[in-house]
Amino acid sequence: MHGAIASWFLGPQSENQDRLQEYFSRALQYQTDARASFHPEDGAFITPEIKSTEEYKAHKMKFDVLFDIVAQFLNEFSVPFFSQRYAGHMCFETSMPAITGWLLTVLFNPNNVAFEASPFTTLIEMAVGQDLCHMLGYEGPLPWGHLACDGTVANMESMWAARNLKFYPISLRAAMEPRQPLSFASSALRVHTCAQPDKEVLFSSLTIWDLLNLPVDVILDLPELLEKQCGVTPDFLATALNPFSVQENGKDELMKKYGIIEPVYFASATRHYSWPKAAALTGLGASNCISIPVDDCARLQIDKLRKELQICLDKKQAVYAVVAVIGTTEEGAVDPLEDIISLRQEFQEKGLSFVVHADAAWGGYFASMIRDKDMPPVRNAPADRDKVPQFALRDYTIAQFHALKFTDSITIDPHKSGYVPYPAGGLCYKDGRMRYLLTWTAPYLSSGATSQSIGIYGIEGSKPGAPAVSTFLHNSVVGLDKKGHGALLGEVVWTSSRLSAVWATLADGSPCFTVVPFNDPGRSVLPQDLTIIRERVIGKDNETVYSDEIAREALRNLGSDLNINAFCLNFKLNGKLNDDVEEANYLNKAVYYQLALVDTIVEVKQMEMFISATTFEMHSYGACCTSYKKRIGLETDSKQDLFVLRNVCMSPFQSAGMFVDKLGQIFKGVVEKEIQLVVRRNTIIQKDHVFLVQRASRSQLYLVLLPNFYDANRRSQLILSVGDAKVTGTGQNTDRELMMSFPLLLTRTSLKVETAVLNNIRIVKNRSLLSRYRDLEYPTFTPFYLYGTPEAPYMDHVLTRAANVQITTQTKVSLKLDKVLTAAQLNAGVLAFLREPEHARQPPGERSQHLIRRGQREFFVSIYADPHPATTHGPGLVDIAGHPIATGTVTLAEWPWVWLGLNVGANPPKVNEPDTTPTTIGRLLAVSPPVMEDELKGRGQSYAEKLHPWAQRLRDAGLIRDRSSEYMA
Repeated sequence: MHGAIASWFLGPQSENQDRLQEYFSRALQYQTDARASFHPEDGAFITPEIKSTEEYKAHKMKFDVLFDIVAQFLNEFSVPFFSQRYAGHMCFETSMPAITGWLLTVLFNPNNVAFEASPFTTLIEMAVGQDLCHMLGYEGPLPWGHLACDGTVANMESMWAARNLKFYPISLRAAMEPRQPLSFASSALRVHTCAQPDKEVLFSSLTIWDLLNLPVDVILDLPELLEKQCGVTPDFLATALNPFSVQENGKDELMKKYGIIEPVYFASATRHYSWPKAAALTGLGASNCISIPVDDCARLQIDKLRKELQICLDKKQAVYAVVAVIGTTEEGAVDPLEDIISLRQEFQEKGLSFVVHADAAWGGYFASMIRDKDMPPVRNAPADRDKVPQFALRDYTIAQFHALKFTDSITIDPHKSGYVPYPAGGLCYKDGRMRYLLTWTAPYLSSGATSQSIGIYGIEGSKPGAPAVSTFLHNSVVGLDKKGHGALLGEVVWTSSRLSAVWATLADGSPCFTVVPFNDPGRSVLPQDLTIIRERVIGKDNETVYSDEIAREALRNLGSDLNINAFCLNFKLNGKLNDDVEEANYLNKAVYYQLALVDTIVEVKQMEMFISATTFEMHSYGACCTSYKKRIGLETDSKQDLFVLRNVCMSPFQSAGMFVDKLGQIFKGVVEKEIQLVVRRNTIIQKDHVFLVQRASRSQLYLVLLPNFYDANRRSQLILSVGDAKVTGTGQNTDRELMMSFPLLLTRTSLKVETAVLNNIRIVKNRSLLSRYRDLEYPTFTPFYLYGTPEAPYMDHVLTRAANVQITTQTKVSLKLDKVLTAAQLNAGVLAFLREPEHARQPPGERSQHLIRRGQREFFVSIYADPHPATTHGPGLVDIAGHPIATGTVTLAEWPWVWLGLNVGANPPKVNEPDTTPTTIGRLLAVSPPVMEDELKGRGQSYAEKLHPWAQRLRDAGLIRDRSSEYMA
């Protein structure tokens, strides 16, 4: 099929340019012929005389120049989704049928909100809906589908429909009460229930719980049952029911009237962010969109869902719906839909019913891989490069796609794995009557027309007709079956597996880094399979691998359920694997920043390849993230989020010509370069250290280190007491003892520096700032260490979390406490909590120097004994129980020293930006705060500097005003 697939795309090097150019020309010719043939007797309105005027020529020239400039900029700076080097998001070039369908239609600009504004494209959209329903497994006369702008809106519509469906029987009950319009039907209407599926029960005898749990098909049958059993016409039903509907009154009114507990929605913890957004917009409340934990494969845990459903059943809380994600956007995982369908049947027998929705926005088109077509395969001549074979979906994934036909609604986006231009989302209903729950007709839309206006059923108002024709042409030309779109995605799945083999073996023999795929060989592939991958897949062309059954089967076990590969890097330091999550995240970000356009403007020709990334957040991934961190070699106690790299395979050309191996080598080169930066920041060496000096007396000093969260040489909050300081002179001291490693510094009780000898050095506080030792949240107060002498107390901000600021008093503070602190307490150091929440002013930004400066210079304070020894690590250093040893106020005589430098190096430099990793920044002893502005500022180009050439070229052409150029910059 590779020859056929090659005919559907313009190609990575515009190999089919002649065909697409012809299609563009023909599209314009059809448009020209249509206009010329529409009442030609009207004559021309843009005459040769008008075209010869100076105004016409001037504006044509302006258009010509702007067109060329914008075209040039688009080609220079747009992400090259068309290239086999792009392996980032779920984007690839759109197919030529889809492009030409869009172009043909956009020239007419139809609005598919109403039939009278889009007679042809409305019919096309209805045909597209039917084709998608068929591909997804919905059969019979009732399925119905339509297009939306994207999957978010489609998901929102499905939630809107599920909410309205749940309350429809309640509204009908309200309309049947005595003296209400449908009261006459209360003695006749009979239905089937979950508890008694084989017996008809009087509708008016049902409890509110029974009404909330009628099966979906029973609810949708209610209008027809009312007509058959009670003689209620559809028009009368609509009029009678409207005042009681959830659309008219809102769900809260009905819930209050009938004592209904707020129903809930269930979805996998890896669900798209559109679900809580939809819950907020539909009035369900985001907190009622409940996440179900996922397993180590990032799939919904069915036993956790069963437990939640049982809780709902026990406390009589209704369930709107359960969402199965068919292709998560981060990992390409497919939830166990087959088990969810079985679970619904299990709970319906107990009296609990709900809608099952499949969020297949990403994975929906993969259903084409299981749809047969009664046509012999097309015989093609060999392709110019080696052929790209196809892989079928795994048995588990195939089972979930077969289960789609049992769902009630499905989100599917042609603009994702359908290779159609944006915006083209979609929603399909197993029973098309569900769409009538959403009808919201505007008077101007009716106008007596008998044809269907599909715009009244969705959320959107105006909607373009171009996506419908674009999708129709692609689906019709390519075909939604194994020999069409399924073949295309089969090649994509093959290519994804080949690229996953590259990631699994990329670090072979490397002394400095490892790569751990999310679908890890240690879990999903036997060790001997990985040996086969190394020996019989890597470096071999597609035909060789595919004809080797052993190699093919080993390769088949790699990768995700669909075509997304998530993987994570880690580094080794002196042969030992790093276990710090934050530093592993830094490495992965450093590589990502070089292979993605992240907040930067770069000519895309400078990029060798593209990948994407995501974050496994602990609150969503839970045990799944913990398990993955263990496989990477990272500690898990700190419960930090994990930054993960990923690639999405959309191109069937990436594995042609062994190009996946080239991508692997490009990626490895970037990793080896960025590893040097990571190793440097985590290596302890002899280095100068900078301290702030607090003078308790002429000979007694306190030295406060200026730390850094991201430099191993200064990754500590350190306060030293000097019992005997002697000035030795004013000249420069050449003794190299002032330059030493951090561990060595902490072993010294005496130091000789430039102009002083420091004796009787004692550690007051030495707390590591490694990420594992920090808190996950900022405290609800502002904590300080309070130390010194009764005559000269000083304070230093306790650094519990990054990002942060170090706030150190340069002069002694004034304390007014209800109990006097003893010399022993201050000598050891105590904790002082200001009654201002630190979180209110965190994380720090450009105005962070005002963290403590705002408001009065006098602060309410509570003093606690520090129960931890001086060298105790966090987290939890300020989680103090019990009563304070003193309370009162603290007054700052002068503004404190605020140090932002501890955050330098949090993020790696982006493409073409200089390395801002902390370097040597001062001397061991500083008697006043040093100025290090150049060290703290990023030296990369600003947006204005990067965009200025664009604006300058437009200004030079005389096409924009200065204000416009400033706006661009």
